[in-house]
Amino acid sequence: MGSPEPATGLSGKLWFWLPWPVLVAADLWSKHYVFGFLDADYAAIPEPMRAHNVFQTDLLRFDLVQWRNTGTIWGLFQDGTVALMVLRCFAVVGLLWFVSRTARTAKLQLAVLSLIFAGALGNLYDNFFCLKRAVRDFLYFTGKWPMEWTFPAFNVADSCITVGAIVLFVLLWREDRRAAAGPDAAATQESQAPSE
Repeated sequence: MGSPEPATGLSGKLWFWLPWPVLVAADLWSKHYVFGFLDADYAAIPEPMRAHNVFQTDLLRFDLVQWRNTGTIWGLFQDGTVALMVLRCFAVVGLLWFVSRTARTAKLQLAVLSLIFAGALGNLYDNFFCLKRAVRDFLYFTGKWPMEWTFPAFNVADSCITVGAIVLFVLLWREDRRAAAGPDAAATQESQAPSE
């Protein structure tokens, strides 16, 4: 069996380069559409109070809202927008470095990094070009099971970052476990694998 393919910079990694432009476009379009819709249909209501109910059951309610978040997750650090922008820019550079160190054959990991990258770019766009440098959040869920709860409003970019971060954590954890098992375990797995 040959040695694994080395990481070779940023070229040829389509599993990273193909998803993120589509996801960024989806994020920016959805923010533009929902905020425009609420501007048009709820103009008489002050912006933070605008809400359009999409569906409601006895246990779950989903609304489109028009909230601007100058902070980070859960609404933290509302007065630290500029510092957060700088950190997010460093995070984007760090992600590109991570991609450059990832082998082309690690397709799932590259796709997951693309998710996180898309989310970071979508929210950074809002930081640089939107009112108050705030990220536009519009998906808002509340529920009554197993107790009454509300989930902070979020957007497509936040979803990409969250899903990507969770899957990346699992992938890296599994990789660490394999490395901790040592070369003997890897050799045993190879010897037990069916021959082609």
